[in-house]
Amino acid sequence: MSEVSFRSSYKIPVSQWGVNNTKKIQFKSIIGSYAGKICGKGKDAFAILSISDKKDKSFIDKIRKLGYYQFEMFDNNNFPENLKKLLK
Repeated sequence: MSEVSFRSSYKIPVSQWGVNNTKKIQFKSIIGSYAGKICGKGKDAFAILSISDKKDKSFIDKIRKLGYYQFEMFDNNNFPENLKKLLK
């Protein structure tokens, strides 16, 4: 993880208010295209991924169009160790 330079890493709950099953499927497709992972099952599931500087804004725009407004964004230096293990 240290040899790759990312600007931001995200933790996004899959289940959010106002997001239906169709939007969840689209969301999972977007996460897959950015080489992210879906962790957990059911209402506790969340997506984690890291994105380069160039793709940050377009990613946020895409997930907001689907109705995903609640997410945690971490600077690479402040990314929690337990989430780093899940990304590997």
